[in-house]
Amino acid sequence: MKSCLITFLLCAQLLQSRSSRAQSPGGSAHYPAPEKSRLHFSLLSGYQHENFRWSIAGNTSGTNPNIYSELIWKNLAGPLAGIEGEWNCWKSFSIRSAYSRLFIVSGAVTDMDYQGDNRTNRVYNGAFDSNKGSSSSWRTTLEYKIEAGPSLSLIPGLGYALHTQSLFLLSDATVGNNTLHSTYATTYKGATLAIRAVLALDNFFSLEPSLFYDQVHFRGRADWNLIPTFQHPLSFEDIANGYNIEAGLKGSYLCNDHFSLFLSGNYLYGNTGKGTDRLYQTNGQEPLTQFNGAIRHFWGLRAGLKLNISCIFNGQSETNK
Repeated sequence: MKSCLITFLLCAQLLQSRSSRAQSPGGSAHYPAPEKSRLHFSLLSGYQHENFRWSIAGNTSGTNPNIYSELIWKNLAGPLAGIEGEWNCWKSFSIRSAYSRLFIVSGAVTDMDYQGDNRTNRVYNGAFDSNKGSSSSWRTTLEYKIEAGPSLSLIPGLGYALHTQSLFLLSDATVGNNTLHSTYATTYKGATLAIRAVLALDNFFSLEPSLFYDQVHFRGRADWNLIPTFQHPLSFEDIANGYNIEAGLKGSYLCNDHFSLFLSGNYLYGNTGKGTDRLYQTNGQEPLTQFNGAIRHFWGLRAGLKLNISCIFNGQSETNK
């Protein structure tokens, strides 16, 4: 990936600069303590892999049958890019915002319909490509830093989360029929609770485990482009409430006073409760049925570069105070 190459070329330059610093008379390298910075920016790139599924029942009571139609997206994967920012706005309070976007380049989806309960008496089974689209995550939190020890900080936070998916059902290229171009777009939005910890292993290495809980409102909007009795571009809509839990671990290495490198991994699991599925037909009718819920999970690996910027107050930088 081009973004990864640029990031690691910058990293190599920074490491080379750091290693060329002057040695102390005793023969050991002397590194000044890093500046206290009030503003941080991070650029990152990486890889993400996710799966997603949802189903509906035959009626609003969740029966006839209990699973009538089920869509399963598997192995949605591709490069990821993101940006993070953190501002120490007042004393131990900070505002932190992080955004990332997956660009889907591979994946598949199946569409199955049943007439019997518990996925029995299958009457339709379609398998399609889903090698385009995107998936994004954005969280902004107000955080409070607690110094729990000389090398440990605990950072709880409260804020807002927005996650989206833009998914496709595409004809298999080997079949030679490219008329299928159906879409399913999702949004998960709501309050988020966060807890992070920063553990300094020495002057240069640190570990940062994190845990996020999102209480979200889910909405899925579909355009089934080959069904003439469905309206377009909105064929049906799914609504439910649910949650996401995301855990992560980041390892950072301080290159100099202003730059650090990091590697991180994360895993998210999301689930919604039951809700409603509303179908929009060309005859004006809008029948309802039970939305059985959506399940989503993904994992990702990321590498990035963090820039520490000393904010300017009263005409002078933090370093001159």
